[in-house]
Amino acid sequence: MDKETEDKIMKATDIMHPEDAKAIQMIKSVPGCEQLIRVFMKLGYEAQYRGENLANHIKVTLKSFSEIYRLFKEVVARVGIREPELYIYNDPEINAYTYGETNTFVAISSGAVERMNKDELKGILAHECGHILCKHTLYMTIWRTLQDMGALLGVVHRTMFAPLYLALQYWSRKAELSADRCAAVVVGEETFQSALVKLASGLKETARRARGLVEQGKQYEAFKRSSLWYRVQQEYRCMFYSHPQLCTRALELDRWRVSYGYSRQVG
Repeated sequence: MDKETEDKIMKATDIMHPEDAKAIQMIKSVPGCEQLIRVFMKLGYEAQYRGENLANHIKVTLKSFSEIYRLFKEVVARVGIREPELYIYNDPEINAYTYGETNTFVAISSGAVERMNKDELKGILAHECGHILCKHTLYMTIWRTLQDMGALLGVVHRTMFAPLYLALQYWSRKAELSADRCAAVVVGEETFQSALVKLASGLKETARRARGLVEQGKQYEAFKRSSLWYRVQQEYRCMFYSHPQLCTRALELDRWRVSYGYSRQVG
């Protein structure tokens, strides 16, 4: 591999949000934690989800949805990860998710395929590939394991792991910001801003309002600053979110686009 090609391959450190990186380092500091999670994924969730995908979703290949597969190949090559499996599932809501460590997959909703244009769809796929690059699925298993132990097996009561649950929810929100950065590098910040507007509105056409959420993000921050009580209310609501508010994501990307890190990746 020549140096020019090597320089173009994305690294997790190129896109990782500082708060995301900090939380991951805390998880890594627990002795044997990563090894245990990998074993759990291999024996449990990975096989379960792969079976669900093969049973109920449509696998995207060169022979099936070839245009989407071509876009996906371009994204995977740019991010520099091993190619995951790609599935489309039936859901009018615009959404996508990824999972797996040894058999990674990306699943994207029919709503996203139908409403996003080609570049926006690449951005959604790049966001999911960013999660894989940063190994987010590995760490999120802790949260899912705790949920199952408490809700299904009755081993641990929810109140016993509430502080850890909230901490992982916080990390999950920051992890989304890292994945957004990956998407911005692959398709350009403005294109992914347009995808976020469609994600917020559910509309196929947004009348060139690509930066609409950025302006709303500024209004939202001003709203929170206007009253301590408003800020407490909003922060309390966010505690239970696995994703940041869409206007927050848009504003974070808008700030990152003027950084050296962004210009180095897209230059």
